[in-house]
Amino acid sequence: MLVFMAWRNIWRNPVRSALTVAALGGSLVLLILYLALVNGMTRQMVEHATDLSIGHLQVHRAAFVADQDLYATLPWAYMTRIERDIPGIEVAPRLYASALASTDHTSTGVLIKAVDPQREPRVTRLLDALRAGDADLGPAPPSAAGLPRHNVVVGAQLAKNMNIGPGGELVLVTQAADGSIGNALYRVAGVLKPVDPGFDRSGVLMSIDAFRELMVLDDGFHELSVRLDDVSRLPEVQAALDTELATLTAQMPLDALGGKAIVRNWRQIVPALADMLNMYEGVVWIFGLIVVALAALGMLNTMLMAIHERTREFGLLRAIGMNKGWLLLMVLIESLFLALVSALAGSVVGLALVKGPLKNGIDLSGNLPDGFDMAGVVIDPVLAVQFTPTQLVYACLMVVGVTMVAALLPSWRVVRVKPAEAMR
Repeated sequence: MLVFMAWRNIWRNPVRSALTVAALGGSLVLLILYLALVNGMTRQMVEHATDLSIGHLQVHRAAFVADQDLYATLPWAYMTRIERDIPGIEVAPRLYASALASTDHTSTGVLIKAVDPQREPRVTRLLDALRAGDADLGPAPPSAAGLPRHNVVVGAQLAKNMNIGPGGELVLVTQAADGSIGNALYRVAGVLKPVDPGFDRSGVLMSIDAFRELMVLDDGFHELSVRLDDVSRLPEVQAALDTELATLTAQMPLDALGGKAIVRNWRQIVPALADMLNMYEGVVWIFGLIVVALAALGMLNTMLMAIHERTREFGLLRAIGMNKGWLLLMVLIESLFLALVSALAGSVVGLALVKGPLKNGIDLSGNLPDGFDMAGVVIDPVLAVQFTPTQLVYACLMVVGVTMVAALLPSWRVVRVKPAEAMR
């Protein structure tokens, strides 16, 4: 009977109840859209960082992590053993160095990154992220003067600053590992899209063979990027790599100057990104709580108005013997019905927007063709929108919970009604 009466009561004034439902449902729609946008953007940031440059795990020497020590390399035998002993992974070695890059008109300092053209595509999509040209890192045809050349790929901002593009020539000068001056002529095969802000401004990508010729460094690699077939196994694989490296170090000792071999996951490599993702998780729900609480104030006003109008009715119910508890329960059920109807309406509208007009994301490429930088990671200009059933349940529970808390004040006023005074 109480349920039936509560349902009838909320529709005594359909306009007022509809406005209340619209306010609460609208707050839920905003929360759903915000959750979907932030969830899509954070996943996009993680995928961009791991798929385009970092990988899921990386192995380095401690001295290389500390100060990019050129001599802090790991033996090639380490890579072979890791690849053999740990299932479900793909690995790609990398080498790094600094150099002076020159063209006919300008010179600037650059960071050289050497990759294995066969292994790198198994771990990242770096070689596919091209703005112009191609990713051929093999030998190039000799120059007009007959000098041998290798192909390289350069960062987008570096190409712009040096006014160079596919087909252009670049001279790199550096100090090789043996103390000599390394220098060579290179042909620019392609220009990368913005992948990493630092590499975009000063990065030169070449093959490991070309790097060895330039730097006279055959001892090993600086970095081993690791990609997992199943990302959920990340802690397990990281622990297995630590154990494997301990075994390898015992069998093939490393020099003391380079430090020990260490394994880091993407969160440890880019802590700013990891901290931002953790912050977003809290900020999203705080924002949602504020929006829903503001909408719940409208529901509070609706219930106070309804109770004021029905004071005589409540007095009559008390006079004929209705218990205070039953009266309180009826008002709370009315609030619950308003919350449930609002949650249902908001969920339907919010999911319709996420699965309909926003299904393919929010396209900002008109104003930001190369995306934008956040926490050292370049975000794609098309913002992905993703929403999970768990988030929908939490959002609906938040609406219902806040609404029921707001309903406590009008419910308390009902309990305090005195039958004699109310019926005058």
